[in-house]
Formats: sequence, C-alpha cells, structure tokens
Amino acid sequence: MSSIFIKPFRPVLYLFILVNLLCLFLGVFFKKQDINPWVVASTNLLLFAISMFSLQQQLKQSKDTNPHAMVRGVMSTVVLKLFVLGSAAIVYLYNAGENKSVNAIFLGMALYIMYTWLEVKLSLKINHSSKDGGN
Repeated sequence: MSSIFIKPFRPVLYLFILVNLLCLFLGVFFKKQDINPWVVASTNLLLFAISMFSLQQQLKQSKDTNPHAMVRGVMSTVVLKLFVLGSAAIVYLYNAGENKSVNAIFLGMALYIMYTWLEVKLSLKINHSSKDGGN
C-alpha cells in the first residue's frame, strides 16, 4: 500500500493503541474508579473498526465528482457509529445486571466524541486534498 492510503488512518490507529495501552496499564486504577477496562477496550475496538471502515469509504467517495457525496458519507457514518454504539451499550446494560459499569459507558461516550471529532477532521483533510474547489 502506498503512503497516501495509509496516512489518513494513522491518527485513528494511534488513538486506538493509546486507549488500549491505558486500559492495560491503568486497569487497577480503572477498577478503583468503578470502570471496567474490558468494556472500555471493547468499546474502543468497536469504534476503531467503524472508523476505519468509515475512512476507507470516504477515501472512495472523495473521488466522486458530486460534492454532496462526501458530506452524506461523513454524516451517515457518524449516525451509524452512534446507533451501533448505542445498541451495544443497551445490550451490555441489559446483560450485565448488577455488575454493570456505568462509568465505563460514560468513558465510551467520551471515546465516541474523540473518534467522531478525529474522523471529521480527517475527512475534511481528505476532501480538501482531493478537491481544490477552484481556489
């Protein structure tokens, strides 16, 4: 793979690795704060997979001549990410019973915001670099 295809994925990969390392090394601290590190790590994995899929789709859509295709792609993946993560949270809360970690859910929401912000930022870079816009 050439560098132009790997470069947009790097910040998302760095965030994924950073959060997993924090879950690994600060697991004892997380448990004292009533945060299940496995829930945070699995949320991180879910968000990482959706973000990588999203960026791959946006790289494809950046070649489209219709400028609205890129906006539709970004918005649809943000909504997809929201619904998938919301569904996963409901399933977790339903199945966990008394052992649920609400603080881990809140940390997962913070991860959702970070991944979404990073994805939109990278999408704007992809869109800007692929289309000059006449400027």
